[in-house]
Amino acid sequence: MNRLLLAGWTFFILLSVCTESFSDMVVSQTVTFHFHPHPDLYQFLDMDFAQLTTPEAVIQKIGHAFSFFVLTYLLWKQWNNIKWASAGAFMFAVFTEIIQLFFSRNGCIRDVLIDSVGIALFIGLFGLAKRKRHEMYEKY
Repeated sequence: MNRLLLAGWTFFILLSVCTESFSDMVVSQTVTFHFHPHPDLYQFLDMDFAQLTTPEAVIQKIGHAFSFFVLTYLLWKQWNNIKWASAGAFMFAVFTEIIQLFFSRNGCIRDVLIDSVGIALFIGLFGLAKRKRHEMYEKY
């Protein structure tokens, strides 16, 4: 079951990042792809946070972090290793941002950092839960 959930979530992320318009996918349930074989790879180095001034952009970036929080959890459930799960989620974040450049999307390091917030949140909550569980077992 974990493999199926992981495959489904990974497919959802890939579909979300490769479709021409995420909002069209969500609102009108239209998925379109526009492949660019020779993108400007320097766009990947963009670190402009000024684009995050609209509420829609902030919500979308919260979705980025949430998606990679869930992905890290599913990878951890699959591999039972937090280090491998977080490394795998981070590598997938880099991959999805680079692949967006080939599909009329804006893939950049800034979004990898935002994806990493979700990964870091899972690692933090995982560590906290592990510590609390250890303290609980020491009490009894």
